[in-house]
Amino acid sequence: MEKIFLGAGIFCAPWWVASLLVFGSLEPNYSHLYKAVSELGAFGAANALAMNIFCFFLTGVLVILAGIGFKSVLNAKGVSASSAWWLIILGVMLAGAAVPADFNLYFKSPWTLVHAFFVMLGVIPFLVASCKTHYILKKLNLSSIFISYFPLLIIPAFCLHGFLNQGGLVQRLTILIVLLWVSYLSWFLLGVKRHIKHGDAKIAECGVN
Repeated sequence: MEKIFLGAGIFCAPWWVASLLVFGSLEPNYSHLYKAVSELGAFGAANALAMNIFCFFLTGVLVILAGIGFKSVLNAKGVSASSAWWLIILGVMLAGAAVPADFNLYFKSPWTLVHAFFVMLGVIPFLVASCKTHYILKKLNLSSIFISYFPLLIIPAFCLHGFLNQGGLVQRLTILIVLLWVSYLSWFLLGVKRHIKHGDAKIAECGVN
């Protein structure tokens, strides 16, 4: 089952990008540079329900599956699975963002408050999961420069909000960093599983030592 879960996790980034592009093309006068992703799923949007299901909820489900697969790998190695649990929480937060926002009432609407909770606090489990994953892989002698240091790009991505007027573009960059990390982690862990199955002592190249 780990292969199925981790295989699903690989697709979270491309699934999100594809969903975003499709629903963005269906929304009249929509700009990926200036408008938030949430506007495609907000009340009054042309395809709000489908957008929230495909772009937010199902992307979150894929991340949750990646977390379950990661947990299985860590359990098999007899180490703490706390990093995997934080990855699962990240998936829950992404799925929860499927609650639509109300861009007419903004924060006067409880719907917008719930949506903002999942979107804005979702970065916390990502930071915790990436940090814990770095240390647990190091403990297992499974190193990956990408997994360890790619999450640091989230810092300059946030800083770009103060320099660019293209808020939509910066938001997409931030979300993409998160999902690319999850997709790569899933692919990485599948490589670990393959080599363990064949009895290899080391995982060579493709980012694994």
